[in-house]
Amino acid sequence: MKKLFTGTSLFLFGAFGLLFVLAFAGILPDVNLFGNTSPLVPNARSDTNHIKADTHPQIPPTSAPQYPVENFTGGIAYKVVRVIDGDTVKVNYRGELTSIRFIGVDTPETVHPTKPVEFYGKEASNFTKNLLLGESVYLRFDTQKRDAYGRLLAYLYRAPDGLFVNLEIVRQGYGHVNLRFPFKYMALFRFYGNQARAVGKGLYGTPQSSKNQVTSPAGEVSAVTSRSDSETQVYVTHTGKKYHREECISLRHSKIPISLSEARERYEPCRKCRPPQ
Repeated sequence: MKKLFTGTSLFLFGAFGLLFVLAFAGILPDVNLFGNTSPLVPNARSDTNHIKADTHPQIPPTSAPQYPVENFTGGIAYKVVRVIDGDTVKVNYRGELTSIRFIGVDTPETVHPTKPVEFYGKEASNFTKNLLLGESVYLRFDTQKRDAYGRLLAYLYRAPDGLFVNLEIVRQGYGHVNLRFPFKYMALFRFYGNQARAVGKGLYGTPQSSKNQVTSPAGEVSAVTSRSDSETQVYVTHTGKKYHREECISLRHSKIPISLSEARERYEPCRKCRPPQ
């Protein structure tokens, strides 16, 4: 009997020792040799609603910088009277017809007196017309209030839905981000500008048409957009001796349209706005 008890004890002791060694080596999962049934993994959840995490690595999505949230409660919305081109409009601002230049965006030229109509310029201009013509806008400003031509520099938000017009032009690919001067939302504009370029939106996706192009003797291709001096329009004042671009600050009190050819004969070009000569 004593031999049986001794054999049994040795067997149990050996089995217990084997279990201890296996548990210590990590071969047995979540075994507690001292009777506690709680999991050994720290902070693990044992409820049935726990969903196991995916073991595959997750690539975080590329996220845009924070979109500006403006509060227009009690704000004044100004009527858009005319769309000059894709990035410039005329607004009835505080009782005066004022040229507004969009901050942070450059659209292709369509009305520049010394530059031809650029590729995708008409489309950009029409896009802005569809957004704003006959609508009203809220205005927000940055550090610089006016440009060299006296135009008011602003962020435009369409009323009443609050569409951020400057950014929408970039987002849809109708204009490039203007990086010549720093502005508050540059990172946001660059993000959406890169997105538009990546997917081929707007001017990034339409190949330049061969229509209305000429080839120079040197083999260079350019758009046919030249206008005669009699068709190019500049502006003078009632009492001044110089002619100006349409946006020149010198035209605040009077503004008389005149052809470039006639202006050359009677006036000198303004040194501030530098009209065509």
